[in-house]
Amino acid sequence: MGSGVGGAVVDTVAGAAESPKEYEHPIFRLQPKEDDGSRTAGLFRYQAEAAARFCLAMLTQESIDYVVCEWHEDFVIAFSDGAVELVSVKHRQHDQGAWTIPQLCKDGGLAHLFDRWLGCGRASNMRLRLFTSAALNPARDNARGLAKMCGPDPELTVGRDAMVRAVARQLLKVRWKQPYDNIPETPVVKVDDIVLPEGFVDQVDGFLVVLAIDHDQSPDHSITDTNIQQFLLPAIARLELDQVDTEATYRDLVNRIEKANRDESDRGQLAAHIVDPSRVLHDRQMQARIARRRLHRDTVLEEFVYQRTAVPTYARGQVPIDAPGGARLGRKLARGQVPSDEAAHAERLRSAWYVAWSQQRSGLAGDAAALENLKLEVADTVFECRGSAEEEAAPGAAYGRRMNQLLAQQLTPEAMSARPPFKVNKLHLRGLAYQLADDCLFYFSEPFDASAEGAS
Repeated sequence: MGSGVGGAVVDTVAGAAESPKEYEHPIFRLQPKEDDGSRTAGLFRYQAEAAARFCLAMLTQESIDYVVCEWHEDFVIAFSDGAVELVSVKHRQHDQGAWTIPQLCKDGGLAHLFDRWLGCGRASNMRLRLFTSAALNPARDNARGLAKMCGPDPELTVGRDAMVRAVARQLLKVRWKQPYDNIPETPVVKVDDIVLPEGFVDQVDGFLVVLAIDHDQSPDHSITDTNIQQFLLPAIARLELDQVDTEATYRDLVNRIEKANRDESDRGQLAAHIVDPSRVLHDRQMQARIARRRLHRDTVLEEFVYQRTAVPTYARGQVPIDAPGGARLGRKLARGQVPSDEAAHAERLRSAWYVAWSQQRSGLAGDAAALENLKLEVADTVFECRGSAEEEAAPGAAYGRRMNQLLAQQLTPEAMSARPPFKVNKLHLRGLAYQLADDCLFYFSEPFDASAEGAS
């Protein structure tokens, strides 16, 4: 999707590298104004499906960091380099005809986007996108021509100055009946007679440079087909996932986005202003609101629905190989008096995990965090099993074998909330546990120097 989903280079918060918060664009410290008015269910669904397109793109594109629903616009795309793109979604019935420039400015969201852009300080790293289900008037001096004149490298440049002035006058006309804080009021006259305020043309010119207009002339259901065929299926192939129920996965993802769109307990008219960093409580409330609406890569993966089939320990085409290391694990199992055949099986499972992780991980930046989350859950379960085994054993007696039995019972995918970037079974999880033991994160007995030669 690349530049097709919109890219930008963003201004970042001063000192962000030293801040304990995530690398964050200032827009997420600027409170959005809430929009009033009723929307149809069709609009909500189309809006969620538009957001789903970019959420699915996160699975294959490292450039997209996360998506925040209903923030300033219908959603905001945050990029890993700190860039943001505000996206306005406009659902329009096809019997209403193609968009014209006056309609785009009034009902198509351009005035709204323009006002938001000005209100956010016209940050050089902020881009804007209008995503609509309707066609654009094909005339060169009308809506389709406008779309071709947008962006930093416009497809069409002839007549662009006249287009900028035409859009500027339409935005000022919209302001006569709709209140916008950042669009100046002008006297009500014929559109061609509107006197453009000083500097306003330059503002509109800059607005078109950071704007993209996406339009779809196909029937409404095509966004579903397009998202599944062009974004979901490639993600499944890229992540090498097996037995994914594509229709159920897509449906659950869209439902999750709709929930994020609605999940707001304190709707009200909010003043647009930069939050004072000294107002710690307010800042925490702001971060909590964003967190409820933020969708990360892991959030998307959580919505994947799998058909009920067994997950093989070795995927088709994988060759079993011995994992490096293993001596410390063997010594720990021996000290805990785990039988030699069970110890040999533990080493085979450790190798199975090594092969699965080496060959099936996605290779994207989120892998490290996904693995760390899984390690934490596996280790936590291990310590619970060890505690139970110790309680069952007589004072001073070995408990390693019982601990190993409890691991086989409790380390299951169903018991884990964290997910690796590929489907695993219980043998993979035990293999990971044995790898953690080899890494000296836990023992099957009282701790000892398992690195020493001949330790037993």
